[in-house]
Amino acid sequence: MGEMALGYGSEFHLLRWIGRHRNLFDNKINELLKINDINWLDFNFNKNKSIPDDELKGFEFVPLNSIVRDTFKKEWPQSGNVMNWDLVGYSKKTSTWILCEAKAHIGELKSKCGASEGSKKQIIDALNKTKEYLKISKENNWTEPYYQYANRLYSVCLLKRLNFNAILLKIYFIGDMVQKNVRNSPQNIIEWDTAINEMNNIMGLNEELDFVKHLYLNTFE
Repeated sequence: MGEMALGYGSEFHLLRWIGRHRNLFDNKINELLKINDINWLDFNFNKNKSIPDDELKGFEFVPLNSIVRDTFKKEWPQSGNVMNWDLVGYSKKTSTWILCEAKAHIGELKSKCGASEGSKKQIIDALNKTKEYLKISKENNWTEPYYQYANRLYSVCLLKRLNFNAILLKIYFIGDMVQKNVRNSPQNIIEWDTAINEMNNIMGLNEELDFVKHLYLNTFE
């Protein structure tokens, strides 16, 4: 988690929505997911940061003795950075984990794997398990340019492979600040969908995944 921007950016707007507009946020989630009992988990504290909080990472939100943690340790490098979640929730009624990623500008969609050669090989093997689970070709490169989405898909598919219910909730903010040649922030759903479709095509995801949900939020509704 980098430094939170003041007045713009996905982290800032998500904090606004879950802090100051919680009822509206929960209503929109319920409308999209048909789940009305989500318990959103707290972040961890970190006194060494200017904003003393840490996002939930990897699978630290599941019990210590969980098969999920054990499998993750076997399949994914435990050194370096692991997945940082913008928000994690759980529904007792449906026994479903909701793992959230928030974006405010198109540049946030792109990233590449910066792991060492040995770790990268292990990551590629893990991502290939995901492609196999999704029944898509292993030829597409998932280490760039959409590595973050790839490792988020791996995470949710790991839960599903182990017979846990899980949803990847992608939160896209509309109307964030635009900076010429710096930030391409969509001002409508069509702009987001164009970028998302391009990402899916490059990754070989030609069919909509039923466990990936998109929530579009206006920054100043």
